[in-house]
Parts: sequence; structure tokens; C-alpha cells
Amino acid sequence: MTQNIELDLADYVVAEIAVVDGAGAVVHCNRKWEETAKTGGLLPKQPGWNYIAECEAAIQRGCDVAEILAGLRAVLQGELPSFVATYACPFNGLYHWFQVLISVAEIKGTRHAILMHVDVSAMQRDALTGLPNRAMFDAQLHLALSLAQETGSRTGIIIVDMNNLKFLNDKHGHHIGDEALKGLALELKNKAGPDCVATRIGGDEFGVVLPVNYDTLFARRVRAHFESGITCSIGPAQHPIFVSASVGFALYPDDGTTSSDLFRSADKSMYAHKRGASVA
Repeated sequence: MTQNIELDLADYVVAEIAVVDGAGAVVHCNRKWEETAKTGGLLPKQPGWNYIAECEAAIQRGCDVAEILAGLRAVLQGELPSFVATYACPFNGLYHWFQVLISVAEIKGTRHAILMHVDVSAMQRDALTGLPNRAMFDAQLHLALSLAQETGSRTGIIIVDMNNLKFLNDKHGHHIGDEALKGLALELKNKAGPDCVATRIGGDEFGVVLPVNYDTLFARRVRAHFESGITCSIGPAQHPIFVSASVGFALYPDDGTTSSDLFRSADKSMYAHKRGASVA
């Protein structure tokens, strides 16, 4: 009775949980594991599917799971009682960070491994603004470029640099500077829209990764939203403080074919915009 209750409860856990045998075959999994496998195209193959084989295939797709595979084998072979690691992997067009916990289980006298995957992508977020951080920006750009190169598609980035943050901090205090960054982050996220990945890449600088294979209408809409920069206001309505930012674009393959090339091109575009704004 207790075992049945535990298996039922596993279906209500947000983590993906599975049991694999010594050869890596999945012999049991919870509902969340099945849902994620279905979404990721990993539907069970008759008579089942093998976690080790899927790890090997994931490595070929660009997932950094070689350490996970080695840890699983060590647990199954009795070299380790348990294993914990975090890895990054593209999933449904976005990069995610997962933590996997592997422990040993004896089932009917045979050594098995229990695996639990937890999506810890929230750890890759900037604590102040709530936007994804630089690690997420870099990973998402790498994924977008890889997909664009494979399919002959287009992608790109937008670099956004807040104007006069030091002046705001010196004149009004760092708490106002923080409010300005949060306000700008919200405005950036709204302007970028759900198809883009808006991030804070450090200090007063933000970055947006454009979707792969965007169409001309999408590019025009995004550029129209950003071409005059970004502005927002913070503080009381009767005494608002206006915040602005300069924007730079770089498109693949027009402005570069690598992440560093695109970043340099977008930076150059952004500083040209900043100089124009200061002159105006």
C-alpha cells in the first residue's frame, strides 16, 4: 500500500522522475517525465526507450550531458552511491538549465538508478530585474546562431545601454538607480515581446536575442519599437524621473556570423545611437 501511495504522489511532483535498469532502459517514470518526454519528442519507443541512448543523442544535439551520462554509469556500476550535477540544454527553442539527481535503488535484487530532473532555469535570472542573466543570453544566442546556420535562417541581437545611471545614483541614491533598472527592464521586456529573449547582461546593459527565421514584418515591428530608444518614468507622478536607454542592432548574417561579431556590431550601433541622442 505504501509503495502505491508513493508512486501516486510522484505524479504530482513538478520534477521529472524515472527509474532505469542497468542497461539504461526506463522501467518506470512519473507523469511529469512522460509530459516532458512527449513535448521534447521523446515518446516511448516499443518496447520502451533507453535513457543512456537518449543522452548520447542529446550530446550530438549540443546538450552538455556527458558528465551526467558518466555519473549515471558510475551509479549503475556501483562506483558511486549517488550523483548530482547541473547541465544546460536547448528545449523547445530555448535554453534551459536542469539539475539531475541520481541515486541507487535495488529492485528485485537488481541494481537500478532513480533519476530526478529539476528545471533550475530560474537560477539563471538577474536578482534585481527578474530578467534572464548573461549566462542565459550567451546560451540563447549560441542556440539561435546554431539553428540559423543549420537552416539558412536569420536571427540577431539588440543591445540596450541605459543612459546616465551613474548620474541617477549620485543625485538620487542607488535605490533610485535600482528602480530605474527595474523600470527599464520591464519596458524592454514589453517592447521585445514574447518571441524574443530579453536579458540583463550586466550593470546598465541589457541584451535581446531575436527569434530564428523571423520575417520582415517582425523585424520592422521590433525596429520601430526600439529605433527611438527606450524611455520610462519612475518615482511619484507629480515628480517623475525619466529614464532612457540607447539601442544597437546586429543581424545574422548581415552584420556578423559569430556571437562576438554580432556583439561588436551591435555595440557599435548602440554607441552611434548614444552619440546621436546626446547631440540631440
